[in-house]
Formats: sequence, structure tokens, C-alpha cells
Amino acid sequence: MRRIAVLVGACLALAILIAAPSGASAAFTQCPPVFKDTGCQFVVTVTSGGETITEDPAQGPYEGSDDALVGVQNNSSAPVSSIHLSAEDELFGFELDGICSPGGAPIAPGCLVQKESTFKTPPTHKPGEECVYAGEERKGKPVPEEIIEDCAFNPPAGEPANVTFPEGVTPVAIGANNDLVTGYEGPTSWFSGIGALGGSATGSGTVNFSPAIPVGGSAYFSLESPPAGGFGSASTLSTTLSGGGHSGASITVLQGTPVTDSAALSGANASIATGAVAYNVYSDAACTKLVTAAGSAALAGGAAGASSAVNLAPGVYYWQASYGGDANNKAVASACGSEVLNVQAATSTSTIQTGGGVIGASIPVLVGSSVTDQAHIAGALAATATGVVTYTLYKDKKCTVPAAPSSIGAVVGGVGAPSAAIKPKAGTYYWVASYSGDALNAPSTSACGSEVLIVSTKKNLNLPSNKGCASRRKFVVHPKGPKNLVRVQVFVNGKFSKEGRLHSGGTTLSLIGLPKGTFKVEFVAYTSSGQSFEDTRTFHTCIPKIKPKHKK
Repeated sequence: MRRIAVLVGACLALAILIAAPSGASAAFTQCPPVFKDTGCQFVVTVTSGGETITEDPAQGPYEGSDDALVGVQNNSSAPVSSIHLSAEDELFGFELDGICSPGGAPIAPGCLVQKESTFKTPPTHKPGEECVYAGEERKGKPVPEEIIEDCAFNPPAGEPANVTFPEGVTPVAIGANNDLVTGYEGPTSWFSGIGALGGSATGSGTVNFSPAIPVGGSAYFSLESPPAGGFGSASTLSTTLSGGGHSGASITVLQGTPVTDSAALSGANASIATGAVAYNVYSDAACTKLVTAAGSAALAGGAAGASSAVNLAPGVYYWQASYGGDANNKAVASACGSEVLNVQAATSTSTIQTGGGVIGASIPVLVGSSVTDQAHIAGALAATATGVVTYTLYKDKKCTVPAAPSSIGAVVGGVGAPSAAIKPKAGTYYWVASYSGDALNAPSTSACGSEVLIVSTKKNLNLPSNKGCASRRKFVVHPKGPKNLVRVQVFVNGKFSKEGRLHSGGTTLSLIGLPKGTFKVEFVAYTSSGQSFEDTRTFHTCIPKIKPKHKK
């Protein structure tokens, strides 16, 4: 017995589905009883939207070895004139045990002795006599004589002249129209275009119908071997995810980013593949827990269109594409786990620096002070954020020239460990902290310029005395000392208060709005050449006295 992997297709671009009838009562009646079978082993049902192939497991090879009866049911809106068939072995390797000579009774009605044997032996019986096995009933009586010589259906009227077969096909006779016949043809069919697919010269061909099978009608024929190996030639399905400007087998996107999948089929017949690819998204690497279906897309030239775009919550997802097969390709699915989508929640990174006893986004420190930076991660899932933060101190406002080697701090619960302590030279510096992200949280980087570090030389700027109580909380300060002082920055208790040029050598210090208490005020004065000097005073604020109103 030859076991073959069969490939069946129609002249339409049709998908294939294999199913079994629900029971014996569902036997296919498109085929008449032939020897060991009471009906069709396979039925091809053609509809306007596709094609299905159904198997009746109760019907095996009709001659007990490897031949199959195949019915065709036309449930489409147009006549069916041909069906293409192909296999990875000898589907068309006919060898004299066709429908009219299966090896035992019964045989299909209409089988007749043909015009001439292909073996050049004179027929014993007259051409046109009905073929029978001894014991079969005809007109209610058992026939006494067995007539199975050169038996086949007469070629249909629409069969063209000069039908031939390649090596590997053994015709049983020469038909009434002088064409060769194999005996596997049905009463309205003939075979053409038999050729190679896979390892055999008889692996593909076309079954033609004359007249064409009308809407609602049926026809039948036989194959040399049943499709025990499954329909179609082997193929593989590769996939590519796309979203947020990224594409590949595995990508990472921000929550809210639409993501699509696309597939490509490869294999011997991928370029002529029809049908569609279905896309699904799973939450587990075994692809058992479906998150969402992502639609389907038709195949053309071996490539499928994109899936539906999906927006997913933060998490790790596994995509899988499945192709249902068609007339020339086996059903196949992409390997689960070969496509991974990582969806991350958006984050932002903010920083705060500490040094010289002050803390803030912008702080002044004296030369020699140790300064550290610390990052805080914000976002929908930042409370569980892990990963690392890389801290870098830059010399320039564009954050391109590092002032010191970067350092790394681990992130736990959305808070980064402080950077390594740095003691920069006098100057103005800019921190940048870059968060690596984790499985659920996207990377983010603090903005250059959001954190400014001013390192100055200590200098007596001849600021006003800090003795006494300042009830008048706004007064002019004239920093003096270094030449060419042009501008000043003022910090109160480590927080930036104001910045501006000196006017007539002075600037206004305002303590208005502060409660009664003691405040450390830092002045950072800059020369025209960019040098900076820092001086500090402590001021005590009082509650302003309210003058009594004079009575009129």
C-alpha cells in the first residue's frame, strides 16, 4: 500500500478543512457503492466562499488497498468545471484497479468495455458491453458471466482529443473517442496536466468535468491513494510584529501604542497559497491563555496582510499566527514563543541633588563639597519599578560633555539609589539621570537642565550684617569684592529665590512672605568672565509692627 500526502485544490482560491461525519447516517452519497465502499471516502464541497474536504472514516480504500472514491458537491453559485489535485507522492499513479475494475462487486453502473485494450490484445467482449462481476444483479437477476475486461466509463463528450498520460500512469484502454482512459475517471470526468510535485512524476494534475457540475449538483472520480498523509505540502509560517516605529520578532512598545502582526508563508507552494492567516495574542509562552484575537488577513504571493491593530495593557504577550491551509499548502502555525511583545507603562524620571547641606533641583555649593543625585520614577506602575538609573554630570547646557564618570544606582519601588558622590571644580553643571526600565515600566530620562549644580569659590561679598531682626523684609544688597561682578543668584534655605543682573552694583533681597524665623541666604555672584563666588548670611525675620491708626 502506498501512503501519500495529498494536496487538493480547486480552480477557485479556496481553503480546505478536514472533518469527519458525525455518524454512519452521514455517509456521502455522491459516490455509488464500489466493492468495499458504500459511498465516498472523501467529499470536496465547493461553496462561493471556499472549499472543504470531509472524510468518512467508515469508508476506506474501495479496493481494500490504497484507492479512494472522491465526490464533489457544488454548493457554490457557479458551475464547477475543474478541480486541481496534487500530492507529494503518486496520486495519479493509476495502476488498473479503477472504479470499474476494483477487484470485486459491486461496481458503479455505467462501466463499459472500451474500444481497445492498451496492451494490444483483442477484447473478448464487444465494446460497449456493461461491465459486471459474476453474481452481480442486473435487472433483478444475478449475472452468470464476469465482464471486467478493459472496463471504464466512456469519455464524456466534452473531453478533447489526444488525451495522454506520462510515464507512471498505466491506461486501461482506448476509449470510444480514441483517447486513453485509466478507469479511475468518473462518468463525467477526465484527467489532464499530470505532472510532478514532490518526488514523483504523477504527483499533480487536474480533474475536468464535462458537463460542468451544476449548482447543487455532484460528480465523483477516484484517486490512486487516499490522502493518509494529510492535505497539502509542508510549509512554515514566519511572523513580524510592528508598532511604535519598531518591527521584528520581539519588540517593546509603550502602553497605548497600536501593534500589528504580519506573516509570510514559505514552502514549495507558498507563492500560490490562498486562504487567510489568523492572528491571536496570548499571555503565556505555551499559547494556551488567549488575551485577544487580532483578526485575519488574506494571503497573496506567500505574504499575509497585517492583523488588526491592538492596544494592550502593560505586560508580556506572545503572538501566534495560524494558517488554515489551502489547495497547495498544509495548515501551519508559527511557533509559540517565537514572537514576544513587551508592553510597558510610560514613566518619567525626576531628580533631586544634595550637597553642602542643601537639597533641590538647583543648588549652590562651595568648591570641595560632595554632591549626590537621586532619581524618582513616576508612572502608572512606578511603585513596582525596578532596574537601574545611570547618573551623569555634564559641563554644558546641552549635556554632551561629561564632567565625571557616570555612576549607577539600583531602582527599588520606583526610587533610585543615590549616585556616587562627586566634588566638582568651580563651575555650573547639569545632571541627567537615565532609567533603564523593566518588564512593565518604560525607560525614561530626566530633562537636561532640569537640575543645575553651581559650584562656587567662597568669598566675602561684603553682604549686610546678619545681626538683628529684619522686620522690613525687602531691602537692597550690594555684593562687593571681586571686580566686574555682573549678575547674582539668590537662594533662601537652599531654594532658588531669584536671578538677575546687578543694577548699580546691587540687587533686591526680598524675604516677604516668610514667617518669623531664621533663614540662610546664599548669594552667588558672577563676574563678566564667568567666575562665580559665594557668600552666605543668616537673617532673622520679625513680625512687622503695625502702626496704630490715628483717630480723627
